Amino acid sequence: MDDHFPVEGSVFVLKEGRKLGPFDVDEILDGLEEGDFSYEDICLREGATECERLKDLLDWEPDTTRKKRRTDPGFPPVDSAGPASRKGFANSLSSDELLYAGHPSILCYPGSLLSVVLGATAGAWLIPFNTIFSLASFAISVSGLAFLSLMRFTSDYQIMPKRIEVMTGLIARSSTEVRVEDVRAINVRCRGLSGMLGIGTVDFFTTGDAPEITFHKIWAANKVKALVRRLQDA
Repeated sequence: MDDHFPVEGSVFVLKEGRKLGPFDVDEILDGLEEGDFSYEDICLREGATECERLKDLLDWEPDTTRKKRRTDPGFPPVDSAGPASRKGFANSLSSDELLYAGHPSILCYPGSLLSVVLGATAGAWLIPFNTIFSLASFAISVSGLAFLSLMRFTSDYQIMPKRIEVMTGLIARSSTEVRVEDVRAINVRCRGLSGMLGIGTVDFFTTGDAPEITFHKIWAANKVKALVRRLQDA
């Protein structure tokens, strides 16, 4: 394999007697995630003379491209993969790289959300009729907004290749962390309407029956669990 082949080059996939493409590396990875391609599929890089399997192509892929995909906003890279992909995933990580950063979701506090919306609406509507009631409505809206901000920004959840960390507090920050390799059990609790949206609480256990670390009411709770399991497998 030519290690100096440019990553921007196109790739053709040979599947079921057809030559598909050309694709760039991101399109290949998207196809793998969606099930259109398999890690065992044969491919041919543009300008190359020898075919190879997609799993070998991904092992060759430089770290810079992988890092770009991992740091995209949204969900962390938690899709299952074969042994070759897991090996490449592990080798491309640095110990202090931030793989996930989250906060409690404000959708889990519907009362506060409602007070913000109704308070602001009522305050604006009451301005021509009663200034005192208008100010009181605005005060309710601001109080709800302050509560939501406090809930969201006083709890930070982070996952790095070797550790899981929770930081709490607004000015004086406290931190609790466990090593990924020490996690023996992960429980995910998704309930009600927010659970249907993928919001849940993730408990990480190392010893005993009580979780050492808990991510409260976060988006994509099951994907966070899968990310940690993938780190352990890698």
